[in-house]
Amino acid sequence: MITKIFTSEAKALDNTQGLVEAFTNTMGVVDSDGDVIDPIAFNGSIAKNLPLPVLSGHDQHTVVGKVISARPVHIENDEYRLYTLMKMNMDTQAGRETFSNVSGQFTREWSVGFNVPDDGWAHEGEGKSQVRRIKELDWVEVSAVIRGASPSTQTISAKSQTEEKIEPDALDATPDEVAPDTSDLLRTKIEIEKLTLEAKMPKRKKPKRKY
Repeated sequence: MITKIFTSEAKALDNTQGLVEAFTNTMGVVDSDGDVIDPIAFNGSIAKNLPLPVLSGHDQHTVVGKVISARPVHIENDEYRLYTLMKMNMDTQAGRETFSNVSGQFTREWSVGFNVPDDGWAHEGEGKSQVRRIKELDWVEVSAVIRGASPSTQTISAKSQTEEKIEPDALDATPDEVAPDTSDLLRTKIEIEKLTLEAKMPKRKKPKRKY
């Protein structure tokens, strides 16, 4: 099984239900292993494999939660990131500890584990510029880990931290390119931020009319 690790800044959405959202993978750009994962590579797994287990450090004996929703999100140029909504098992000590470590940013990186079929990849380029492009994969699990290997991944900030805003334009991938989203959390958060900003803006006074 292949694992890819990414730096993250997770957001704890609900400490009673153990909900966490994060970018758990970067796609479309070359990672430290010389691989490029296509933005649509996860689509098959998202459609048929969810919910996926969330592990602690890839330990298959320590399941701390599950992935309940995921989708590729366009960031800029060729870069996409895998938005992942997870629910930690708050009925277990390991689940509560993972949630605490992620929301407190003691653990800031994520690693996805997957298998690549024989026909799911191809080499591109030559010499030092050669990369392996992964076009299809079988997503198996995601783990909160200590150290990562993929560029530009971030956990979407914790409650007391400054959140990285995700603009609506980042959600512009077509239905044929990305898996359908099962959660409106991102759009809801954007609308809440807009309403908050509007509420803080001073109201314009109506001009007095002279008769």
